[in-house]
Amino acid sequence: MRSLPVLLILLSLCAVGRAQEDCPWLTQGTAAALLGGDVSASVHVAKGEGTCEFSRVGVGNQPEDASAANLKMRIAVSHLPPKECATGERLNGIGQDAVFCATDWEGEHQELIRGRVRATFFLLTLATRRSSGSDLKSLRRVLEQAAEEVAGSLF
Repeated sequence: MRSLPVLLILLSLCAVGRAQEDCPWLTQGTAAALLGGDVSASVHVAKGEGTCEFSRVGVGNQPEDASAANLKMRIAVSHLPPKECATGERLNGIGQDAVFCATDWEGEHQELIRGRVRATFFLLTLATRRSSGSDLKSLRRVLEQAAEEVAGSLF
């Protein structure tokens, strides 16, 4: 009978430890659905600020599977405005003051959406090694859907 309280305490500590690993702005399941397959997650959050990074894992036999495995999404949330993507194409319906921009650097293509909800700023980055025209259109759609989720979670 004495082991029951100890067991309950250990289970609650495990639950608290697990909760710290979850991204507060986008679930791992949603990230997997957006990126088209299983993802690994890295979360660093404290006091409502921080980063979540999702990387597509696994490579199939098709060339498009290999490029999908190189997808990485990063969400950064802060009370200070990000320096990246300060100007770009204005977006409506994604928080406030949202802009879209893209860049190519050292063989990597990055698409970014920067915005804010009230006094909280967010920056989403979707990066890939592949940059064909059709892939870029689908990357932007994925990024916009993720940004809508993040902005909604910040309201």
